[in-house]
Amino acid sequence: MAKVDLTIRIAGENGEGVLTVGDVLAEALARLGLHIYTFKNLPAEIKGGASMVQVRVGDTLVRSPGDAIDVLMVWNQENYDAYIGEVRPGGVVIYDPGECEADAGHDAQQVGIPLQAITKEVIKVMKSKNVLAFGVLTACIGIPFEIGRRMVEESRWGRRKEFLESNINALQHAYDHIKEQGIDIGVRVPVNAPDSSAQLIMTGNDALCMGALAAGCRFYSGYPITPASDVMETLAKAMPRVGGVLLQTEDEIAAITSCVGASFAGKKVLTATAGPGLSLMVEGIGLATMEELPVVIVDVQRGGPSTGLPTKTEQSDLQLALYGCHGEAPRIVVAPTNAEDCFYTTVKAFNLAEKFQVPVILLSDQHLSQRAQGIPRPDMSNLEVVERKRPSESDSKDPAEFNRYAMTEDYISAMSIPGRDPQHYVATGLEHNEHAHIAYTPEAHLMMTEKRLMKVESAAKEPGFVDRYGSDDAQVGLIGWGSSEGPILEAMDRALAKGHRVAALIFKMLAPLPEAEARAFIDSVSVASVVELNASGQFASYLQSRLCIPLRRFNKYTGLPFKAIDIEEYIEGVINNG
Repeated sequence: MAKVDLTIRIAGENGEGVLTVGDVLAEALARLGLHIYTFKNLPAEIKGGASMVQVRVGDTLVRSPGDAIDVLMVWNQENYDAYIGEVRPGGVVIYDPGECEADAGHDAQQVGIPLQAITKEVIKVMKSKNVLAFGVLTACIGIPFEIGRRMVEESRWGRRKEFLESNINALQHAYDHIKEQGIDIGVRVPVNAPDSSAQLIMTGNDALCMGALAAGCRFYSGYPITPASDVMETLAKAMPRVGGVLLQTEDEIAAITSCVGASFAGKKVLTATAGPGLSLMVEGIGLATMEELPVVIVDVQRGGPSTGLPTKTEQSDLQLALYGCHGEAPRIVVAPTNAEDCFYTTVKAFNLAEKFQVPVILLSDQHLSQRAQGIPRPDMSNLEVVERKRPSESDSKDPAEFNRYAMTEDYISAMSIPGRDPQHYVATGLEHNEHAHIAYTPEAHLMMTEKRLMKVESAAKEPGFVDRYGSDDAQVGLIGWGSSEGPILEAMDRALAKGHRVAALIFKMLAPLPEAEARAFIDSVSVASVVELNASGQFASYLQSRLCIPLRRFNKYTGLPFKAIDIEEYIEGVINNG
């Protein structure tokens, strides 16, 4: 059987249900045992504007959105004009002839299907247009009607019973129309694959929420902000089921400070925001640093400064995450790489926060947070969950003598919890001594500054946060972090298949920097280049400042994720031109 690797894009007006078509199509393909990877490009407006969703499906692991479109379905002229140039030669364009004028000069099979007219004149329920479109796609790629019907019944289309009959009717009309018109786009997906019951279809935000709950998070406070709002919406449903609390605050300042208070009271806490909100949280993060309290802060990065690009992606908040503080406020910064890793890295973020008693910033991004992937069901029995260090029986119960900030060998001291431990202390944002008493002396500041810095530096030795792939004797070495991993590895595999010597080093921990792994990789390759989604090469600059080694850079800053072909062509250029 031929290898399956198909990229399908559906584009229309925001509010018409375009995204739902992609979501249900992706789930249908995943249920057939195939691997899926979605990509959404949305307008910032609540309603109106061009909206698209892309589904890449393969019979092996899919790591990037796809290089070119194999099947494009467009619902209006704006989207036809915007995306016709991205269809591969010989690809397929499904358009509505009542809404679009096709370009006959394009090298693609163009199929006119009057979605608007069929919905209005035959089905007579305009809300069922997206189901009609779904049916056209599933019929064209060979998914049997019964599978499509089951998806309609079990998806959001089946929840409102008053529309279920018209939705099933729309699906049937789609299959009938494709058959009656003899439409064959020459694309088929296998339908005899086993149902993938061990696979979960999750976005990065979904997996992040699941990881937070698995790690023991029972308090969330936040303020809605795109593209992090999904985290709060998901946890709002989940927290009551596990005895947790979710608080929607008036702003991000209240969100971070309420997290600090809940952490002092003994809870594992989480807040999620985007770049503008993280800016407002800077002082509160410093408070958590000074009080040595575990807090996990998720920054779902979006493009640009200020309001910027609320619904686009970028890896441009790194400098804010690393250096956003007054005084010296060390923190740990981590970055998950894919939907599955959002689960495990979130668990690790909580473990790091609890173990080292510090704020941990988890850098996701719009593309990673909102794309869906099929992930194996996590094995919860092998999941390590760390709890904070608590006082022992030998610790003094006298508040004047309890060494809350004792200078231990690993710089981590016992933390008492009000109402649960007999030891008491006052947590303050002012400088203090080991007894938590306010102290402005040079000796106290020297000791506590060293304590806060050194315990975080030791986190660089934590295992499982740096991965090397590819050739041991590589000519070209690609360095990446976070969600750029997938396109980097796909491009690397293509280069290896051509006989090129290429390797990749992917960082999930950014601060403290695992310098030994970085230096060893750079020394092992002829050319080292940092690949990231920002204009200035923030991680490259950070690496150079720590290692004093010059590095090449490959940057993209369009608001869109990398394609594997982008990086593959860059590798070819380095090899051919030096």
